[in-house]
Amino acid sequence: MNQAFDTTPSVSSPIDAPPRPNTYPEKVPRTPEQPPNAPGAPPRRPDDEPAETAWPERRPAGSWWSRMWRNLGRDTVLIIPGLVISLIAFPVLIALFSVSISTVIIWIGVLLLPLTLYVATGFANLTRARARQWGAPIAEVVRRPRNRGFRAWIGVMADGRRWLDLLFETIFALPIHLFTFAVSVSWFFAGLGGVTFFFWGRFLPPDDTDLIDFVSAWVTNSPLTDLGFGAEATFQFVTGLVLLLTFPFVHHAMARLEILAITAGLAPFEGSGTSAGKARAGDEAGRDPSAAAAASAGLSSPAAAGSSSGSGADSSSGFGTESSAGSGSSAAASLLSRAGSEGWFWLLSIFVAVALVAISWPVTAVAYGVWTVTAMLIAIGQSAALVLAVRMPAAAIVLGVMSSAVGIYATSDSTGLVWPWATTSILALLFLHLIVGLRHSWLHLVILWAASAALGVLSLIAPHAGELSGALANVITTVSLAAGISAVAVVGNLWIRSRARLESERRLSAEELAKRQELEERNRIAQELHDVVAHSMSVISVQATTARYRLPDLDGRSLEEFDSIAGSARQALTEMRGLLAILRGGRDADLAPQPVLDDIPALVASTRGSGAEVELEFAAESAGISATVGLTAFRVVQEGLSNALRHAPGAAVQVTVRPVDEQLWVAVVNGAASNGAHGGGRETAGHGGGPDPLGGDRTGTRHLGGGFGLKGMRERVEALDGTLRVGPTPEGGFEVVATLPTTTP
Repeated sequence: MNQAFDTTPSVSSPIDAPPRPNTYPEKVPRTPEQPPNAPGAPPRRPDDEPAETAWPERRPAGSWWSRMWRNLGRDTVLIIPGLVISLIAFPVLIALFSVSISTVIIWIGVLLLPLTLYVATGFANLTRARARQWGAPIAEVVRRPRNRGFRAWIGVMADGRRWLDLLFETIFALPIHLFTFAVSVSWFFAGLGGVTFFFWGRFLPPDDTDLIDFVSAWVTNSPLTDLGFGAEATFQFVTGLVLLLTFPFVHHAMARLEILAITAGLAPFEGSGTSAGKARAGDEAGRDPSAAAAASAGLSSPAAAGSSSGSGADSSSGFGTESSAGSGSSAAASLLSRAGSEGWFWLLSIFVAVALVAISWPVTAVAYGVWTVTAMLIAIGQSAALVLAVRMPAAAIVLGVMSSAVGIYATSDSTGLVWPWATTSILALLFLHLIVGLRHSWLHLVILWAASAALGVLSLIAPHAGELSGALANVITTVSLAAGISAVAVVGNLWIRSRARLESERRLSAEELAKRQELEERNRIAQELHDVVAHSMSVISVQATTARYRLPDLDGRSLEEFDSIAGSARQALTEMRGLLAILRGGRDADLAPQPVLDDIPALVASTRGSGAEVELEFAAESAGISATVGLTAFRVVQEGLSNALRHAPGAAVQVTVRPVDEQLWVAVVNGAASNGAHGGGRETAGHGGGPDPLGGDRTGTRHLGGGFGLKGMRERVEALDGTLRVGPTPEGGFEVVATLPTTTP
């Protein structure tokens, strides 16, 4: 359907005119629960709103080089201060914790241990804040309001989250920061030194051979020859250039490694933190939205359960007081529940694996006389099994048992030492049983223990240099320790799973309560709409329909006017019924007919019936437009016409609907009001005391409409990844311009 009408001279076409800034972005604020970079949020467009009011993430992405340099600075700010903070936190926390533990017998440590936890939480919150500044979606930890007193001070020891903060800052933070800092700095200065080797290489002490000589001899399989300073300088320059070009990527990889570790160790337990969006938006409440609903029903929300003794400390420092002193069992349960997250298993397994490689490799090679490469493979296999056990128990069991078998075979000729399992192998086997038992079902644990026991029996039967009594004692001890640690792991697994189910039940109860309260509120609103608005519209419809019978002296034009009013009232009642069905949660709400793109000409025609001068340029084909886009376009035109009639009576209105560059442009532009009102009765903020574009005036009085039109339009348009521009025109009128994709994203 194509219809074209001449445009009135007083109204400029919004399609061909240069884009003007959005005057009212601050009038339709977005909800803080949906930050611009939240998962699932539609991508933002840089031309949606001016730079001075846009979100920081909404600026144009820029070129590839600009993004690389921006990431380089962001990664540097994360890595360099991280090492400095860890170098301060590690000795402070170790000293406080050591003094607290050593003096706990004389009760001084009981007072110092909460201080240690507060300091650890302060460093952990600083790390979380730095990670959020980098861009990681780490939520803030929710803590209960502050209380004062000795019990509150002691009660901090019942908060499992604080113990995990202490564990992370004392055990994991410093090695991670040292590794990332060392790799990044070494990579950069190695590249810089190679590029500048031409200048300082001549001042080095003379040597028989250079690095290029070794490389050339190895590649060509020829004797060492001195290729001279020029060849060495060229080789160093090329190597340094490669290192510098790859440095941004290595630097970014190190930053991501830090973020992964911080997220695994310091991210709040599920349900115990505010959302990332609220953390970014600066939510001052900092609390689980389901907490209030749960409290009103006598339930403990996940936030409350997760931090039953948490403090109301400031998020940047973590210092505060506790509400009550928790028991030791509740502290252990909280710690186990929080430590049951996968992130902590990754951290612990990787840490233990690295420690085992560093210890087991030299011990196996030196003490047992095993070839260095074989000892390295045994140590790596046993350590890799611990890491695989977090996600892949079957592969971890196979690799762990095979590594133990290779170790037993490689050390079978040793005498006078611990055999068949070396001390490091016993530790690796016990840690493997512990991780498998805590993370997976008891069947995997039974298979692992049975395979270990069978391997011990086979090692006794196989030839070996040691005595049978020593080997038998070693097997019995190892199998018994494995059985004991397996029992502990099964109990811990059951405890963690029961706590997780309890938290899930509490969270579901809180959500159901919140949904029930919301439904009750919506039913109350629907009842008010039905009793007030629907009744009034029914009266209007009846009066307009019966006007020809009650007033026989009406002329034909008046009768047509009453018929138009009756039709509009009936349509409003139909839409009102659909709205009431939605508010009441009716399942048949979606079955109500919705306007489409082809209904826009009829909407314009009905608006002309009220006496308004409306011109329409409709050049869109509905065949290629989705129903959702058509409905949004119809609502934009409907709201734009309503605002123009309400705020600029007598002004000419131009409605334009046309496809432009695989997008659908929808514009409603009105001229200056005939009564002299500036901007169609919609002045910009700061231009006096006239009405504002949301239906209010500077005195706080609200006009008909309630002020939800522009906000609703923006939400509809942005939900489809479109843009909306509203503001005055140079001619003194007002425009509403929406750009929609031809198909829904």
